[in-house]
Amino acid sequence: MFKCARGDTQVSQVNIEIISVVRNKNAAGLVGKKPELKARLDKYGYTLTDVKNTVLNARKIRAALDEIAKSDNRPDVVIIANALSTTDSTSFRKYFVETVAEAEHSANERTPKDYWKKRDKAFREAKKNGATQEELDALEDEFRLYRKKSKVFKLGEFGNGYKGYCFMFKGLQVAVLPQASLTGENDDDVISLAAVRTKEVFENSAEDYPEGFGTKEYVPERTGFVYKFIPMRGDGGKEVARKCVVIASFLVFLTALSLLMYNMVFLSMRNAALNGEIQKIAHGVEDDTQKDKKPDKGDTIDWKKLKEINEEIVGWIEMDNTQVDYPVLYHKGDDRNYQFYLSHNYKKDWDSFGSIFLDYRCTKGTDSKNVVIHGHHIQDGSMFGDLLKYGGTTGDLDFYKKTPTIEFDTPKSQGTYKIISVFKTNTLSTQGEFFNYMVGDFQNEKDFMNYVYNVRIRSLFNCPVDVNEDDELITLSTCSYEFTNWRTVVVARKVRVGESKKVDVSKASLNNNIVWPQVYYSAYGGTRPKVTDFCTAYEKGEIDWYNGDYDFKNQKVVEPSSSASGSTAGTTGANGQTAAQQPTTQAKVYLTVRFLNYDGSVLSEQKVEYGKAAKAPANPTKPSDEFYDYKFKEWGLDYSNVTCNMDIAPVFDYTLKPEYAQAQ
Repeated sequence: MFKCARGDTQVSQVNIEIISVVRNKNAAGLVGKKPELKARLDKYGYTLTDVKNTVLNARKIRAALDEIAKSDNRPDVVIIANALSTTDSTSFRKYFVETVAEAEHSANERTPKDYWKKRDKAFREAKKNGATQEELDALEDEFRLYRKKSKVFKLGEFGNGYKGYCFMFKGLQVAVLPQASLTGENDDDVISLAAVRTKEVFENSAEDYPEGFGTKEYVPERTGFVYKFIPMRGDGGKEVARKCVVIASFLVFLTALSLLMYNMVFLSMRNAALNGEIQKIAHGVEDDTQKDKKPDKGDTIDWKKLKEINEEIVGWIEMDNTQVDYPVLYHKGDDRNYQFYLSHNYKKDWDSFGSIFLDYRCTKGTDSKNVVIHGHHIQDGSMFGDLLKYGGTTGDLDFYKKTPTIEFDTPKSQGTYKIISVFKTNTLSTQGEFFNYMVGDFQNEKDFMNYVYNVRIRSLFNCPVDVNEDDELITLSTCSYEFTNWRTVVVARKVRVGESKKVDVSKASLNNNIVWPQVYYSAYGGTRPKVTDFCTAYEKGEIDWYNGDYDFKNQKVVEPSSSASGSTAGTTGANGQTAAQQPTTQAKVYLTVRFLNYDGSVLSEQKVEYGKAAKAPANPTKPSDEFYDYKFKEWGLDYSNVTCNMDIAPVFDYTLKPEYAQAQ
């Protein structure tokens, strides 16, 4: 038990209030011990005015002190009991450093706003009047500023090495004590000793630290853009470096902003003006009084004038509720490595917005069985940007119902196309098997219907539009960002002779069994539906959208012979890969499968016959890092039925190392 040095000395009345820190709000704390604490403090001439509980939270403790400081019957001393749990100052700094900072802030007055203005004026006048150095030094002293600096005093040990601290807070002497249970002493002993020591500390330090504060010379920061950001004479090296970094950062920001404005505003406006120009020509809008005129779908396109602008304009495409109203171009010199209108406008000038253009695989141009059309995804919705209105990984059924058709006209004919599929697909083999939708012509009717089957099982919507082997398609493709390098693809079939152009959209619904690329299931979970082919699905009764004769069952479709890009020469098959040209016998096709290590290096590279299984190498190991241990789980792609070139990466489970798991 402690013996207080002033136990037999009566002092002038000192009012004390205790804040009892508890670990949860339902704990009793010291509120119930108020009578015993009051009696004990009375022996030393101290009057206990109140005992309150608060949880161990820096903000709540500070709020409790604020409330006491504002009260009419404020005490002289506030003792915060059972607050600290470390023998060093860690606990105090964690929970009270902001309180000390607030105490310091409230004890100081604001620097006058016109301080530097008055100071600079005074020195200019003094120097103008020929003031001596002694007079300038006196003037410097006149403008010298000081700020109060909080002093945190140590109250010494209270048992077992646990210490207490005290400081001034808005006129209150505040003592912060360790948990009594850690000191090995009773609460009333610890509190009594703290009361005595706190009064002694402040009395003994009154000369050096009046009211618990020291003083420190203070030079207020100059305000204004010039002083904050422009290097000035007298600035230190670090300050000059800071200002130079700020200036450089500001210049980088201005450059980035300029580029953003150039790309998002200027280029967008230029593209709108450029396309507006050809739209007026195509639709026969002859002057500005007709610039808001929207032609009926029955209006014909002025092909003669368009061909005068560019002979490679082969079509015109329009879609309601979008900005799609553009010429379609076809450059016969395109190949896998270069598509001219990807980066040129219809005037053949270089343009980052590019044009709407036919895929080079459409070797018959607009007479291809499936006219594949590309366009950039521009953020302002121009070109094919508005195709994203059909939805992301969740389809927007309302938009589909408003826009179920596409108008695509050529010099030979006008055409309305009913959308049969809107789907998302990958272009990277690391994200799963690649489905090649960029197919212009097909080997036969079976190949064509396999293509239709594949686009429909991937569709966001169940489109109420039937399809058969005699139909013609257009396929619109643009970049999409649900995953890296994805594509949004819209496929539509041409309205048949004598058929209504209208779609009964009341029968449309969201597809709840979409076939996604494998990366989708890796990210969101779920099981990929089994993919077969048109004939298998039709004979199982899984297809309700076919209305043809079905007399192509025995037709042969040659399997692919190219990589997942599907972009090498040859006729492209509907199963998503490129087929050899006009084979007479079934060829054996070999594909390349690479198994990768955790760091991307190749563990195994093998040639696998189409449809056969690859052979996995020994399970790779991934070294532990600072926090986690890794264990091989599985290979990222299914290699039991190889149908394309594949890069297969490993998947690892990870567990937190024991030392960190225990810490949690």
